[in-house]
Amino acid sequence: MKPNSLDVLIFPFIIGVALISLLLIALVVPLTKAWLGDYHPVVDILLFLLCFGILSALSMRIVLAIWPLRPGKYSWDEAHASYWKLFALTYMFGRGALLPFTPDLCKPLVARLFGAKIGKGAAMAGHINEPPLISMGDYAILGQYSVVTPHAITSGRIILDSIKIGNRVTIGVSSVIMPGVEIGDGAMVLPNSFVPMNTKIMAGEIWGGSPIAKIRGSSNP
Repeated sequence: MKPNSLDVLIFPFIIGVALISLLLIALVVPLTKAWLGDYHPVVDILLFLLCFGILSALSMRIVLAIWPLRPGKYSWDEAHASYWKLFALTYMFGRGALLPFTPDLCKPLVARLFGAKIGKGAAMAGHINEPPLISMGDYAILGQYSVVTPHAITSGRIILDSIKIGNRVTIGVSSVIMPGVEIGDGAMVLPNSFVPMNTKIMAGEIWGGSPIAKIRGSSNP
């Protein structure tokens, strides 16, 4: 990967969020020490992780409001590629910090914090990248170990594109969804499937395999 001059801002940004989190936790250390005695360091560490995760999400939402993450093809020396790296690393660290507080039932909340559009009743046992480029409808399901990734890296370029998952869609265990994919309401992707870029799956259809293929058409009249 060819670095960009803007890359030098990535880690200072993340370190800045961490320092602000430390300062906030320092304010409550006297209270936790008074209440918990020798056990307060454990609670202080957990509070730091929680604070860092939430501040990472809030800071990126502010940046996203000013500079949205845009679909497109970018070379590594373009500013938007550096911005993608900033978001990806901030999301990685922030989401990681929140892991002790976010079982699978809470994953949709974390995705929303970082900008994803997630409908009611959605379940996420899998993993998503670039939440601002992902929308999931009501009661959609991401199976265990599935990956929904709006980015692909090829020929020295980063490709970003949105992914749209409709209502009541089921993404099977260990499946991979690539950029530009659209999945209609009530469709199903079977386990261990690979859905390549820009695939369009219509409502009610069942697809599966690697490479993926349509197994059954829509059951709608």
